[in-house]
Amino acid sequence: MITPTSVPRLAIISNIHQIMNEQVQEHFSCADWLLIPASVRKDIVDILGLTLLSENEQWDNNPILCTTYENADNYLNDLLPRVDKILISSFINGYYIVEGKCLRYVYETLGKRLSAKCGVYYFSIDLWEYLYAYGYYESSQEMRFYCAELDATGNLQEEDRGCVLSCENDAESHIPKVTIEDEQIPNSWFLPLGIMFNLGITDAEIQQVLSKPCSIYMLNSTDAKMIRNIITEKFSL
Repeated sequence: MITPTSVPRLAIISNIHQIMNEQVQEHFSCADWLLIPASVRKDIVDILGLTLLSENEQWDNNPILCTTYENADNYLNDLLPRVDKILISSFINGYYIVEGKCLRYVYETLGKRLSAKCGVYYFSIDLWEYLYAYGYYESSQEMRFYCAELDATGNLQEEDRGCVLSCENDAESHIPKVTIEDEQIPNSWFLPLGIMFNLGITDAEIQQVLSKPCSIYMLNSTDAKMIRNIITEKFSL
């Protein structure tokens, strides 16, 4: 696997070679999402105890996903009102994408619940925190998890569990490249999008769905309270 680099985020965006749609890169530059088979879509409301808020929203730039903070001082106040909601995309080549700020904190719990009858993928990209991750859940168990993150000193920290998935193979060939010291290397922070490409979801298809109606749901009160407690504790440290 190509080791991620600590190039500043703006340099990553401006120097990438456009083999992937720019709108897709921007949308997923700070995102956490689940990829669920279409067969699970009809059951997700009952499995997670969701309450429908709206069925006619646009996915891209949706208020429950976009943050307005400009510095760390108001990060928590901006985040908390969004963490009890998730967005479910329109149908996209056999799958639906479930996105929400809460998933960073409860992806494992929700992934295991949703994977009782089929496989579910988790993906995360955060160019602000220099982090990317992905996981795969099946039969309510974690089958695969990988995370790469730069710590405060700029050293790469990795978690690597389970067997490598076939969809990981050659995923780097489907992601943007960045120029560093006159050398072009895959921008591994976008590796989750390369894995989705191998699952049959191209950036062109994602771009089309970003402008289509999506559904907004509220989590059940128990999960919402759990997430708020996790986040509050994390930011109080």
